[in-house]
Amino acid sequence: MITSLQQLIDTQKAITTDELNLQANKQAAHELQSRLCKLGILDPVIGGDKATPFGPTAESDGAIGPMTLNAIFEFHRLANLEYTDRLLTLEFTRALVKADPDKFLPVQFDNKSTDDTRTRFAKRILRCMRARGYWIARSPNACNIVYVEGVNSDGRENPDKFDEWNDRRTVIRIAAGGKPEMVVNDQATTEPGKFYTVNPLHSLGAARIAFGQYKAWADGLHQGVQPALVQRGNLRVHRDIDKSGTRNRVDPMDVGDWFGINQHSTSQKSTPKLVGKYSAGCLVGRRYSWHLKFLSAVRKDFRYKMNKSYLFITTVLAGDDPLLK
Repeated sequence: MITSLQQLIDTQKAITTDELNLQANKQAAHELQSRLCKLGILDPVIGGDKATPFGPTAESDGAIGPMTLNAIFEFHRLANLEYTDRLLTLEFTRALVKADPDKFLPVQFDNKSTDDTRTRFAKRILRCMRARGYWIARSPNACNIVYVEGVNSDGRENPDKFDEWNDRRTVIRIAAGGKPEMVVNDQATTEPGKFYTVNPLHSLGAARIAFGQYKAWADGLHQGVQPALVQRGNLRVHRDIDKSGTRNRVDPMDVGDWFGINQHSTSQKSTPKLVGKYSAGCLVGRRYSWHLKFLSAVRKDFRYKMNKSYLFITTVLAGDDPLLK
């Protein structure tokens, strides 16, 4: 029985991930995953329900599967260790136990005088995510997809008018050394347009995604045609039953994996002035060419490159969130 990684170090033992998956070693498996999660390499368990906003619920599930194996490989790469498939060497275990997230994969949260506007906006987003308890991918080979509702490209709040492209789709990468890089910062909408608000596809009203962090999108095709990130996991939405075009207390909450709330774009031929029919609740980038750049950026993520069925994590923030400062 292995109860901790320190026990492996004390006994000078290596272990395979298959052995770690045995029920008797479950505690050590949880510790391994928890350490990788804290380092920002392994995705947390994310969940929620109609009454509870979605976000991280645990750092581990105790099952060493493909996601954990990929995170173990990534740790070896970042720590400059030789990797042997499914083998946790003593050298690996020592390095993992020793690794401090803020030293091994630091993140610069505080502003510096040399920061440009994009970097300051990225840091504001990351500070808000940290304060909200959301998980941040720290590896320079990973990305953070974040939508911010009701702000301009520099992060300043705007009037957030109904049916307009006044939200931001961002992709933030933590470069080696910890500096955040705003890889994508594009006009978008996180809300349904006027057409589907007035003519909803659901009897309870159009879906307006609730603020939170989700693990729910895979690479695929929107409506079978347009390259996109398509919904494959549970999302929490407000149903705009009174067709007000806003979130309010009369909205019923709904949770499901079947809504078809995808991350797609508009038209290759033109850039629309209004949201209109382009969103029935999806997360939509306004400019098609930028949408393709968005997909190109997220497909460079090591988690996707190692598993084309990977479910991307995406965070949706309110532009007027007091923690977004």
